[in-house]
Amino acid sequence: MDADPFTLFGANAVILIVTAFAFLAAWESHPQEVYWSSWSSANMTLALAVILFMIALGGQSLLPMILANCLLVLGYGLRWQAARQFSGRPSPLAVIIVPTVLTLGLFALPAIFAYRTTYIAVNIILAIQTIVIAYEFWRDRGDGLPSRYGLMLAYGLIAVSFSARVGQGILTSNGLTSYLPQDAWLQIHLFVALFHTTASGAFALSIAYERSTRELRDAALRDPLTGIHNRRAFEARLQEHLDSGASTNLAVIFFDIDYFKRINDQYGHAAGDAALRTCAEICTKNLRPTDFVARIGGEEFAVILPDISPRAALEATERIRRAVEKTVITHDARLFKVTMSAGLVHSSTVSCVDIDKLMKQADTGLYRAKNNGRNRTESVAA
Repeated sequence: MDADPFTLFGANAVILIVTAFAFLAAWESHPQEVYWSSWSSANMTLALAVILFMIALGGQSLLPMILANCLLVLGYGLRWQAARQFSGRPSPLAVIIVPTVLTLGLFALPAIFAYRTTYIAVNIILAIQTIVIAYEFWRDRGDGLPSRYGLMLAYGLIAVSFSARVGQGILTSNGLTSYLPQDAWLQIHLFVALFHTTASGAFALSIAYERSTRELRDAALRDPLTGIHNRRAFEARLQEHLDSGASTNLAVIFFDIDYFKRINDQYGHAAGDAALRTCAEICTKNLRPTDFVARIGGEEFAVILPDISPRAALEATERIRRAVEKTVITHDARLFKVTMSAGLVHSSTVSCVDIDKLMKQADTGLYRAKNNGRNRTESVAA
C-alpha cells in the first residue's frame, strides 16, 4: 500500500467508521451502558474530521481544515466523556465544549495567530486530551481488567505523537506555511494514529467484554437479595483456605435467624427480606476485611475467620450475635427485632481438617444453640 498521507487518512477514517458502528451495535444491545453512545459519537466525529483533512489536502479553502481541527478536538472530548462514563464518573459538558471553542478561536483570528502558533496550540490541546483519557483508564487499573493497559498504550502513544508535533512546531525556525505540513512527520503521525485508532477501538470493546464477564461471574457467586456471597462462593473460599495450608487458625461460624417463619407470618415476606438484609449488613460491618461472609440457605449465614484464635473467634461471633439482638428493623412503619443462633468451630479443635468436617461441626454447634434456647453461641470440638 502506498503510504501517502491521503491513503493513511483514508485508512484511519475506515477504521473509525467501522468501530463507530460496532459501538452503536453494542449500545443497542445494552442501552443502559451510555458510554457506547459516547464512543460511537466520538468515532463518527473523528471520522468526519479525518475526511475533512483529506479534502483539505488538495483544496485551497481553509474551511475544511478549520472544521477538521475543531472536530478532532471535539471527538477526543467525546472519548474522554466515554472513558468517564465507563468508570461511572461525571463528565461536565464544559470540558468537551471549551477546548473545541478555543480551537475555533485560534483559526478565527489568523491575523493574531499565525500558522505556527495555531499548529502548536491545537496539538497541545490534543496532547492534553489524550493524556487525560489515558489517565482515566490508568486510575482504575486495580480492577484487574487487562485491556486497560492496551487503552493506556493506545492513548499514550498518540499523546506522544501529538507532543512531538508540538516540538516540531516549536523547532521549525523558519515558521510553517500551512496548518498541516505535509512532510515525513505527518506520515509518522498518521502511522501512529492508525495503530491508535485500531487499538483504541479493539480494546474499548474488549474491556467492556472483560467487565461484563467478571460481573456475570461475580453475580453467580452472590446472593441477589443481600448482596453478600452465596453458598457456592463460601465453599470455594473455604476450600482455598484449606488448600493453601492456612487451616491451623481458621474458624467457621454458622448463623441462623431464630423463628424466621414467625417473622414472615406476622410481618410478611418483605419484612423477612428486610431482616435478612439487616443481618447480612451487621455481619459484614462487624468482621475484618480478611473475613468472609455468605448466605448459604434461607435464613442461614456462614462466616470464615482466617488467622484467628479460638477465643477471638468466639468474641467475633458474640459481637455479631449481640449486634443483631440490639438492632431494631423498620419495615412499612413497623418495628421489630430478630435474634440469631450460632455454631462455631475452630480448626485447632478438629482432627483431619477438611471442608465437610468443618461445615458439619459448625452445623452441629448451630443445632445445639437452637436446642439450648436460641440466641446463643455454641462452640464445637471434635
